[in-house]
Amino acid sequence: MWRWYRAGENRAVSLSNLHRLASAALLYGQDWDECLPRPTEHKQDGSWHTWVDPLKPYGVARERLSNPANPVPGHGSILYHPTDGYAVPTSYALNRRYWGTFAAGPFPMDNLELQAQTVLFVEAGPLSTQTRGALQPTNGAAIALLEYGDTLDRVNSLVPYPSTHDGSMAVVAADGHTVVLRVEHYTSADGVHDPLYGRIGADIYNWNGGRPNGEVDRPPRE
Repeated sequence: MWRWYRAGENRAVSLSNLHRLASAALLYGQDWDECLPRPTEHKQDGSWHTWVDPLKPYGVARERLSNPANPVPGHGSILYHPTDGYAVPTSYALNRRYWGTFAAGPFPMDNLELQAQTVLFVEAGPLSTQTRGALQPTNGAAIALLEYGDTLDRVNSLVPYPSTHDGSMAVVAADGHTVVLRVEHYTSADGVHDPLYGRIGADIYNWNGGRPNGEVDRPPRE
C-alpha cells in the first residue's frame, strides 16, 4: 500500500515539474520570437551553457528540476554528461529537435503544426540499466543527459530515459499538457520506429505529431 502511494506521489510531483518547465519554456519563447533556448552551447571560454540557465528566471526553481522517481543527487553530488563533461542539474531532457535539426538555429514554435502531439520535455535523470520499473545501480556512473534524442538511445548500454513510474514515463508536449505513457519503442525488437519523427507512446511523437512540415494531410509515420 505504501509503495503504491509513494509511486503515485512521485508521478504527481514529476508531472507538476514538467508542467512548470513547459510553462517556463513557453514564456521564454514569448520573449524570444517563439524560439526555445539552445539545449547546450560550448562557449569560447570553455564553459557550457545549457537550457536550464535561461529558464530559471521564468520560475524554474531548483526543486522543479528533479524527478523524485529518478532524482538528481543533492548535497554537493553532481551528474555529468558522459562525453562532454558538463554538469547536469536536472532529471528532465529538452527535445533537441527544437534547435539545429531542421534548419540552422532554433525552430520557432509558431511553425510547429501539431503541438499537442510533439514532445517538449521527457524524464531523464541518472542513467539506468533497464528501461522500465525500479531503477538498477549503474556501478557508480554519475552520468545523465539533458537533451532528448530518442528512447532507443544508449550510453555504454545504459538507458538515458527510463520509465520509472510502474513501467510508464511522464512527458510534456509542446502545448503544455502532461501525460503518463508507456513507451512503445525501447528496443529494435519493438517494431519499426522512425527516431526523428516517430511515436514515443500514446499520441505523443518525437516531432510534429509524426508528420514533417507540409505533410499534415498524411497519416503519421507510425
